Amino acid sequence: MAERVSHTRMRILAALMLLLASCAQPLPPGEEGRREASIPAVPPFIRHVPNEIVRTTWTFRSSDEECTAIAAGPGTSLQVTVRRDAPIRLVVALAPAPTPRPVNAPLHFTGSAGSWQVTARRTAARQFTVALGSDDIALSRILVLLSGGTLELGRPPQPIVSLAISPSDTQGQTWFDCARGKML
Repeated sequence: MAERVSHTRMRILAALMLLLASCAQPLPPGEEGRREASIPAVPPFIRHVPNEIVRTTWTFRSSDEECTAIAAGPGTSLQVTVRRDAPIRLVVALAPAPTPRPVNAPLHFTGSAGSWQVTARRTAARQFTVALGSDDIALSRILVLLSGGTLELGRPPQPIVSLAISPSDTQGQTWFDCARGKML
């Protein structure tokens, strides 16, 4: 009987050792350091609004004090003003928009006659202004503008506004003669 008790004790002891050994074994692959899955950081959703191009048409006014050209489309316009002894002034007036606008923004023109870029400054909630200067470079930029192309205010790929500037006709040439007369 003593042999039987010791044999039973040995079995129990062996079973306990196996049980303890199984608890001490490393977890199967993938179970090691198992934790709750974390949600990866996702950048905030930025709504990409397609850039609508505003088609414009020219109107011209000339007087003894100034020469004004306006390329206007629905809710948006570009006004070019030339006066004696003053820099040529460009003003982009924008349609109302709910988004805040920057203080400065690039104003870039590209057309068949050439391209140029300047920095426009916000002068009102819906208005950006540029003083081009009163020299031949400023006049050449206006001549390129009158040839037609695309004027973008703001940084690509999402400018604040894009204007499709149509080529000016003979009225544009007459107006440019007025502008050149004020500059020289």
